[in-house]
Amino acid sequence: MKLTRQSTLRFLMVAGAVLLAVALPAQAETLKKRYTFDYNPATRSASEARAKSKARKQFLADFLEAKFSRAIIESLAEEIDIALDPPDEFLTDFKITNTRFNDDETKIILTVEGDVNLPAMVSALVQNKVLSFGERPPRVMFLPSSRFDDPKAAKTLRALVYEQMRQAGLQSVAFEGVTEITSVQIKQSPNGLRVLAKQALQYGADYLIYVDPETDNRPASIGGHICDANFIYTVMRPNDNRILGEGVITTRGSANSGMVAFGKAMDEAAPILITRAVGQLYQSIFADSDVIYDQKQLKNNIALTVYGKTSPQQTQAIIKALQAQNAYVTLGVGGVGDRMTVETTLEVLDLYNFFNDQTFEAGGMKFKAPVVGYGENTLEVEIVTPNGQPRKARATNPPPRRPRPSDTGASTRPKGIVCNLKPSLRAPAFVQ
Repeated sequence: MKLTRQSTLRFLMVAGAVLLAVALPAQAETLKKRYTFDYNPATRSASEARAKSKARKQFLADFLEAKFSRAIIESLAEEIDIALDPPDEFLTDFKITNTRFNDDETKIILTVEGDVNLPAMVSALVQNKVLSFGERPPRVMFLPSSRFDDPKAAKTLRALVYEQMRQAGLQSVAFEGVTEITSVQIKQSPNGLRVLAKQALQYGADYLIYVDPETDNRPASIGGHICDANFIYTVMRPNDNRILGEGVITTRGSANSGMVAFGKAMDEAAPILITRAVGQLYQSIFADSDVIYDQKQLKNNIALTVYGKTSPQQTQAIIKALQAQNAYVTLGVGGVGDRMTVETTLEVLDLYNFFNDQTFEAGGMKFKAPVVGYGENTLEVEIVTPNGQPRKARATNPPPRRPRPSDTGASTRPKGIVCNLKPSLRAPAFVQ
């Protein structure tokens, strides 16, 4: 993709910069690649060592390119190289499975295989200001099941997991106050998924990491206790009850008491949980996000009032239509009609045309919402039947278009990568 001055400033990198379309399984970070580098037979050891070092860096670059377009990777190559140096810190496993040379031994060909620690990589990119999760980072709830006998143990595990997410700039949502009993048996039923989703949405979470332990805690023959534990985790997107990743981590702990033995089993599981579950969470966030450069996009906060509502579904239909235009909608209270704040790159004129041209549908019935009033940052619409007329007088003169700032002096080079969660994938607002 060729980057121009205007496209860098104004457009989402949807076609070239879109991230993975689906969340990957727990072992998705494992890659197998083949690289060819220059080789000097006169300095065999040095040439081979140099090739292996280049292979590690190229391996990480290829992993990132699977998530961001080559245009972004090349534009930020130096910043990424600095953030991910040394590469061994982000490779949980790396091995060269085959080494061979071309006929005249001027090229060395390495076949490599490795696992990438995605949480550590994301944290490094965020801390070096290469990557961010936008002005409204996704909110994540870590929810332990009721089978954590010790609440302190669940909080400790949450702290370990959330430290990684905090470093990556994500917002955490506390699970304290959730009183509805949950267990792995409930979760595996369709109703159980709805229970988990309801709990997460109640606290405004965009994603949920649910962890349920199965333990066999017994006295050891030589004294003390042994705890064999399975930590079953699920990564969910609660606004559509979708499971984005699952896995089981099996560990063992031994100590003088059963509780301490369980704690040691949990300590062993924590780094694996961070790598797998949080890695899947990042994969999901990447898949659900638009990618834009770090230049500021012009945003307008427009107060929208909807008159004539006869059912909550009509308001929801309007909200979904606005979200499809990449607007962020929050509901207000008080006054006559439904009030909401629309944060969008559109102007009042754009919304004026949008509402006058749009036909909505709710509960199998179609309706329109023509504009009956507007101001500098306000818009009023009234719900009517497709051929009906609003009680208030329609606004017949469109609002003026605001002058746009000049693009003179805009940089053609991005400062960083921003992942903005698509408005339609945020937790939907509750409409009474």
